[in-house]
This record gives sequence, C-alpha cells and structure tokens, in this order.
Amino acid sequence: MMTLPRGVQGRLEVQPRWPARQVALAPEAWLRLQQAAACLPDSIGLILTRGYEAPSARLGLARRIFRYAGMGVFRTVYPARRAEVADIFGANGHDVDGHHVDVSIRWQGRRLRLLPLGVFTSSSWQARRVSRFQPVVQQVQQALQQQGFLLHRNATEALQIHCDLQLTAT
Repeated sequence: MMTLPRGVQGRLEVQPRWPARQVALAPEAWLRLQQAAACLPDSIGLILTRGYEAPSARLGLARRIFRYAGMGVFRTVYPARRAEVADIFGANGHDVDGHHVDVSIRWQGRRLRLLPLGVFTSSSWQARRVSRFQPVVQQVQQALQQQGFLLHRNATEALQIHCDLQLTAT
C-alpha cells in the first residue's frame, strides 16, 4: 500500500476528498492510473480523490457517520431512488484494499464538476452535465477501462468515477 499526499505526481493530481489529507492505494492501481492518464490528451487530466480507507481509522468512523446522515437525507429528498442508497452510500471496496479508487477530471485546466451537489445532484441535472461533457467523460472512462478498471454500475457513482481495478490471475 502506498500513501500519497496532495499534489501533482506525474500525470496525476492527488486531491484527497475532505476530511482526508492523503490517499492510500495499491501500487498496481497507482501504476494503472498513471498509464490511463498517459493515454489522455494534454487537455484532460485525472485527479485521484479517494482510495483505501481503513474502517478502524478515525477517518473511517467519520465517513460512516457522514454516510448514515447522508442516507437519511437522500431517502427523504429522493424517495423514488431508495434502491440506489446501498450503491451510493456503501464503502464500495474502499475499506477492503487499495484497488478501489475515485477520480475526477480536469479539462482545459478546470476541474469538471459532474456532480455539483455531490451525490445529492438530481438525475436530470446529472444527465445534462454528462451530455455537456460527454466526449471528455467518455475518453476518461475508456482510458480507465483499457487499464483494467471497472466503472461502478450506479450512474451517480460512475460520475464520481468510482472504479475498481480488476486483477487478472496469472
């Protein structure tokens, strides 16, 4: 497991999601993210925001508290989207190992905010943002998939670009 502080390292920017100060991930995931970033044009960059989070750490406890509060609010605001709660608020492997990461996109020097209200961004607003930036999002998703990352099946999680490195048996 490697731990990366905030900053630019190679073709990747590391910008931990609050309240974290660093991002931990498996060396193989870091290498594959670097390779995915190298496949992208200079106008598109990747920002690593989240990796492994030990469930027993204080950060893990904070995330669990925020998760439970968020679930309650989400269920209230979007009662028709209750089936998505587990996907959106679950740990999604971040508490298992360093092969589960979240990345964001920097395009033409600016960070793309595909979920301006985080997971509380409405589905219709998500659709508008995706259609506006579709070519950029598609390039990033393809670069990640070519390096062995599997995008999350939930649309909101996929826009957070939550992806899991699929390790192949040798």
